[in-house]
Amino acid sequence: MTGTSNEAVLAALARVVPHRDAAALASARHRPLEGGVNRRSHLVELGSERWVLRLPTPGAAALLDVATEATAMRAAAAAGLAPDVVAVDAASGTLLTAHRAGAVSWTAADARKPRNVERAARLLRALHALDVPLPAYGAERIARGYLLSLAGAGRALSADLSPELRRFGAAQIATWGEELLSLAREFDALHPPVALCHNDLVAANFIDGGSALGDGGLLLVDFEYAVRSSPLLDLAGLAGMNDFAASQRRELLDAYGGAGAATPAELDRAVRMVRLMSFFWARLGAQRTAETGPYSRLAVELGDVLR
Repeated sequence: MTGTSNEAVLAALARVVPHRDAAALASARHRPLEGGVNRRSHLVELGSERWVLRLPTPGAAALLDVATEATAMRAAAAAGLAPDVVAVDAASGTLLTAHRAGAVSWTAADARKPRNVERAARLLRALHALDVPLPAYGAERIARGYLLSLAGAGRALSADLSPELRRFGAAQIATWGEELLSLAREFDALHPPVALCHNDLVAANFIDGGSALGDGGLLLVDFEYAVRSSPLLDLAGLAGMNDFAASQRRELLDAYGGAGAATPAELDRAVRMVRLMSFFWARLGAQRTAETGPYSRLAVELGDVLR
């Protein structure tokens, strides 16, 4: 959210910390943080306190409302897997979390490093062991919802393409829609929802304390797509959204281990499903939100990988 005004940030802050007087809040300093499709999170400094303020994105297709997201994040924070939730304003969709000094977001290259593959697998095993009452992931239901939304208001799945997307061709995009539904149907049939899954494992959602926090300083943020699903969903998300090569996928399966591990073939099919799901999610975001550029660029990147 590159165009968020100072007034909008301070107004959002006032909603989640109403016990502070207006003069104190007006003295808060803030700056946007990198990461995510939209820059909608801000580091806020008020005296000695440091928070991350995440603002809502109108039109974004999150799976959870912010209050339910906070429930999942609080459970993860209690297990040392996420920053603490400081406050939530459900009416506006605003979330305030603790800032970890010295922690930085991963890049996709960070996520592919052998040591970090092992660390991410360990974090995911711990996350998947938590018992949090979240909606079960229905891959076919979600995929069909994206496709129907894109086809709404007289738009065909492959119609009204942006100039950047036209190079993939209308027929190819329509075929991808059919492939997504098939893979989603298969995933639902073979992989029951038995674990808490983050379901949005782009590199920027890992924050790493490095030497400042020790090896246990790897945390997850942005739980707005969290669900109950098979652990395979998160393994596929980590591998698929961070360009894991075949060797790195095998490293991930070996590092995760246990009953939740999948075969390489199962992981490959789930990665394909996650990438297709993300492609149509990005297309939908480009139609629904004011800042279409980041969503369109993500769709193009994914389309290049899918071809």
